[in-house]
Amino acid sequence: MDNVFGAGGPDQWFRSLPIITRTWLSSVLLITALANLDVLKWSELDLRQWQDVVRGPSGKMEAWRLITCFLYAGKFGWNALIGLHMMTQMSNRYETMSPICTRRMNLPPPYNGNNNTSPYYPRGESADYAFALLFGMVGILLSQFLLFPYLPYSLTQGQHYIFFHRHLTFYVVYIWSKHYPLHRVNLFGVAMAAAYLPYAYLLMGYALNNGQVLPIDMLHGMFIGHVYYYLACVVPEVLRGRLVVIATPEILVGLFHWIEGRGVGGGGIDVGGGGVGGDEDNQMLVNVDDVIGG
Repeated sequence: MDNVFGAGGPDQWFRSLPIITRTWLSSVLLITALANLDVLKWSELDLRQWQDVVRGPSGKMEAWRLITCFLYAGKFGWNALIGLHMMTQMSNRYETMSPICTRRMNLPPPYNGNNNTSPYYPRGESADYAFALLFGMVGILLSQFLLFPYLPYSLTQGQHYIFFHRHLTFYVVYIWSKHYPLHRVNLFGVAMAAAYLPYAYLLMGYALNNGQVLPIDMLHGMFIGHVYYYLACVVPEVLRGRLVVIATPEILVGLFHWIEGRGVGGGGIDVGGGGVGGDEDNQMLVNVDDVIGG
């Protein structure tokens, strides 16, 4: 057990997870377990069409489906276990290695006290990661209902999804791989640069489908991840930080500062033991010895 969770056991391992990863994992475990134990009906958690939200089978608004469709990992089994493991590992890595920042402070330049006139912080924090997940959830659902129906059958092979847990997982995997492309990772014993990780998973999924059907859920998550990365990183770099394309809402920033006990000062984020403005050498780097997905 110590080899899996560390010397402190599962309780200490769980408490050591950063706040968003811990909350995400708890929610997925709870919803998946309740659905598998028939305490909740999975048909009350899915999202087949927009009408289910506005006026569901009960005849009333069922807005919870917008969230629960991302929290059901499937029937108990090996696939669900692997999916939960990958979700937790990749979310933990992304969150602890500093998320992409999509925010500027409401302060005049220099924005971070280091003669940096870019409206972007050099490193993100929990609020930015929460915003990234919200962006991904909205993007996945919008494209699922507005774009997916018009894709050719030769590509989709009739695949239709009503749960989007794996979509969101690969959304995070893709963004992390683009943000840290040179980090070495180990996929079932095969070492590679992180930049190739999403495509290695995609190839594995295609092989498991006997080379006949592309795993559209993986592709879908990666596509929305690319949209986010392009808006959050590529456009600001091309424009040299002169334009904020997407920004973490200040109310979300304030909420996470309150939860984490952070304060905003003129020199950046004032945090004890890490966060934006901290020493680059103190940020947690990826463990090269860990085996992703295995």
